[in-house]
Amino acid sequence: MRVACEKEVLTKNIGAVQRAISGRSTLPVLNNILMEAKGDHMRLMATDIEIAIEAKFPVRVEEEGSITFPGKYFLEIVKRLPSGEVEIELEKEAIIHVKSGKTHFSISGLSSEEFPVLSQVKEGTTIQIKPESLRSLVEDTAFATSKDEVTRPELSGILLIFHPEKIQAVGTDGNRLALKEVEEPTGVSSKQEVLLPSRALEEFLRIGEGEENLQILVGQNQVDFVMPTKKLSTRKIQSKFPSWEQVIPQTFEATFLVETKKFQEALDRCYLLARQIANKVFLKGQGGAFTLATTVPEVGSVEEEVEWVQGTADIELFFNVRYLLEGLKGVRTEYTFLGFTGKERPLVLKPSDEKGYLYLAMPLRA
Repeated sequence: MRVACEKEVLTKNIGAVQRAISGRSTLPVLNNILMEAKGDHMRLMATDIEIAIEAKFPVRVEEEGSITFPGKYFLEIVKRLPSGEVEIELEKEAIIHVKSGKTHFSISGLSSEEFPVLSQVKEGTTIQIKPESLRSLVEDTAFATSKDEVTRPELSGILLIFHPEKIQAVGTDGNRLALKEVEEPTGVSSKQEVLLPSRALEEFLRIGEGEENLQILVGQNQVDFVMPTKKLSTRKIQSKFPSWEQVIPQTFEATFLVETKKFQEALDRCYLLARQIANKVFLKGQGGAFTLATTVPEVGSVEEEVEWVQGTADIELFFNVRYLLEGLKGVRTEYTFLGFTGKERPLVLKPSDEKGYLYLAMPLRA
């Protein structure tokens, strides 16, 4: 194999695919990236078995071939090369020569025959959506998922629900829930659900930047996200997702409208102290305003008063202030709707126009 490519192009694409390397694998080849030169393109792929990221881009191919190389180490080398063209040549003994200007690296690789490749989805459902639609769905739900992929794997995933004319995404860690909805034709004739690792979908946010088209191929155990220059493949989570629709309140004891920016700023100031006591903040509503307060023994206290735009009721609850701040990021309207359902029931938070986004947060014990 002998190819030549601009440093910037190589750096960008290695950086994209190497994010699929877990670093925890006992198989040395899973710490590597597959490089394949064929025709006038180079294909790079990395995988941890659960997810795989692939990039394809034009290069000058003087001799076809394939090899795997240490992904993160190789990326650090390429980053430090002089600007300009990079030449890559493979010896028979799996030694990779990397040349740029007067710089020459030699790196040991592994045979491409040892590299495990996720199979392509050949039979299933094909869904064509805008990349920005999926980006919106993931950005507004991924933060609410659990980071524990072992104890309850279903809580570490995002449930994607495809309807003929809309797509919904749901993420929950058991203490909060985020629901995002995008109206867009999907091409499916009936509702279809798929539960995917949040980690995989968050990688799409990074590698899908600038891609103009997106095709989702849903197979029996795997889903492929196919873009013009990249592809992300991920296995489905087979555990059953919680019955999320049942936890969304239909009636409220009290509802309010509050200015989104003022609410965020007040919560952020409380967070400065609350993060030292497990993010606990006291919310007390009375008359036409409510108070946010946090006290940290031997450190200090903070108290904020925020006026309601609409609503009036007496409320006293404790919340995780970080949960409220993260939930508010999905609200992009001037005013935020708050719906209280009781002392041991979730708070509902959503845009004032009540479209596209909904967030639930359970109160804390006093």
